[in-house]
Amino acid sequence: MTNKDKMLYDFIIIGCGPAGSTAATRLVRNGYSVLVFERAKFPRQHEGESLLPFCYPLFEELGVLDELKRRFVRKPGAKFTNYDGKKSSVWFFESIIQDESFLSFNVERAPFDHILMKNAVKNGAIVMEETRVEAVNKDMPGGLVEVETINAAGEKQKWTSRFIIDASGQETFLAKRSGSKNAYKELDRIAWLGHWKGAKYLHGAEMGLINIIHMGEGKKGWFATQPVGKDLISLTMIVERQYMKEQKKLLTEAGAEDWQEAFYFKEIKECPVTNEMLADAKMRARFIVVSDYSYFSDIMYGDNFALIGDSYKFLDPIFSTGVYLAMKSADLFADAIHVKLTAGKETGDRKMDETIKKIKGGYDLVERFINIYYDPASLNLAEVAADARSEYQGLEEAFSLIHFLLAGDFFDKYEKYANFLDMIKNPATYGKWKNLIVDSIHDAHKYGYDYDRIFGSIVEEEGIKDAELIDK
Repeated sequence: MTNKDKMLYDFIIIGCGPAGSTAATRLVRNGYSVLVFERAKFPRQHEGESLLPFCYPLFEELGVLDELKRRFVRKPGAKFTNYDGKKSSVWFFESIIQDESFLSFNVERAPFDHILMKNAVKNGAIVMEETRVEAVNKDMPGGLVEVETINAAGEKQKWTSRFIIDASGQETFLAKRSGSKNAYKELDRIAWLGHWKGAKYLHGAEMGLINIIHMGEGKKGWFATQPVGKDLISLTMIVERQYMKEQKKLLTEAGAEDWQEAFYFKEIKECPVTNEMLADAKMRARFIVVSDYSYFSDIMYGDNFALIGDSYKFLDPIFSTGVYLAMKSADLFADAIHVKLTAGKETGDRKMDETIKKIKGGYDLVERFINIYYDPASLNLAEVAADARSEYQGLEEAFSLIHFLLAGDFFDKYEKYANFLDMIKNPATYGKWKNLIVDSIHDAHKYGYDYDRIFGSIVEEEGIKDAELIDK
């Protein structure tokens, strides 16, 4: 084992996804030396393609906003639909966001992550792709951290830093090795992720909307459809593990050679909304199946380490929160660690404590919102007309709060929103509120989101290339 570079780095970061690249860019701009190890070769495919409006200022700060505008589909809001497509609500972010940030993005993650990584390098971070971290020793003399890596050529090396940031995502490098990773038993779901060409741009896709479709009574899951290109629809299917096991048994006994494929196609065809959209479409490549994706770490921060983004916690993709939670937590942490290292112990410790509390508060708020969505006695967003109004004092603010939650306002006002979620979780209170607005009709087209506004500026370049198309 050799060490070609004896330099002592200020920060070593594991992973160059959205969290890692955001932290790296912020830290090098503050004058720190940053080395990032990324096990993959970019561009590489990844899940989580619908972004929230609250990402917008982060993109401006990082300096990538213009590139994103040039490359990706614009997203004006979110739609929630019942299984048969007969009831739905559309939540346009323009209702509560008065500047251009209301128009967010649906992205293909391969080029999106690559843009963020190249931006980190442009700002001065050193990124080593196809280099896997094998071991981390946080107990070196002087509080230093030693990191062992192996690259694509099989070359092993050791590196030293003052601080290590785990942004390895669902690899959860430090949490696994410290025994601090825990599964969310109540969020035991499996995800099917696929891209489709030749789809019909219906049910909100023609306006750039993500559409969350409840899978119906007994199916225990949902679909999400969103356009990520001029001819590329992303379709995610989330189901509870127990329902999947039941279907696996039935399909296997019926002679299915590939039960996963049979299950995925069966569910798409049985749902009127997805079947209509994909009737003549073909998959660009085989779907990806992701299991055990909901988890949290008991430990987030220590004297010489931190876990940010998905390395710390991942909940559920229902509200498209993953990328924003990862990037914002990285941004907040980079700011706090800089204060801690430069402003003295008292000020630095106070800033770090406030930041850790804010990050945890934001994640906890999203967790509560997700749990309410899955509770059949609570909120059904497909049956709530997003522009409905009532004579009851305070209801208008309630609608605004839902909009802000869907847009990504998790960190600064999490205590206020938590009180609101407690209100709608109460069956008596929510039942009275829901009955007032369920019959209101939302005119989605009045906002004027035509094709040119949503898709017209896209210049399609690098990304995951099409394999042989797969017909369902």
